[in-house]
Amino acid sequence: MGALLQFLLTTVFVAFVFSQNDLQEEFPPGWTEKCIGCMCEASSGCNQTLECMEQNEVKYCGVFLLSDVYWQDAGTPVLQGDDPSRIGAFERCVRDPYCAARAVNQYIQRYAKDCNKDRVLSCDDYVRLHYFGEANCERPISSLPYYRVFRNCISS
Repeated sequence: MGALLQFLLTTVFVAFVFSQNDLQEEFPPGWTEKCIGCMCEASSGCNQTLECMEQNEVKYCGVFLLSDVYWQDAGTPVLQGDDPSRIGAFERCVRDPYCAARAVNQYIQRYAKDCNKDRVLSCDDYVRLHYFGEANCERPISSLPYYRVFRNCISS
């Protein structure tokens, strides 16, 4: 699938997630459709056919390469009619781009903080939060391929 089509699909599902804000709260500053779309691009190229992969005994799945712990921290969102306690609920959610984007959205809303210490909440903080997690989001990121893809996307 071409990059333009991937970007358009990402934009469509991200727009859907933003229109279906489950928490009925305002989004943190800088948390935009483009921000989450570029996180998708940096995570997997928004590849919806990507299989789950294991790294350091942790399984990552879906277009955002989410782990089970991340999904749990995001409040265990599930597909309509599913139950978080059912076996496979994690995989079913994170392999669905809408449910996965909802998980990322809920995670960012829950843990939003100034990861880069510039005293401004922005997409740059959220990309760090997504990649490193809440406890480690202050770690250096600029040399990582993930961040370079993200920066290229966000600046285009």
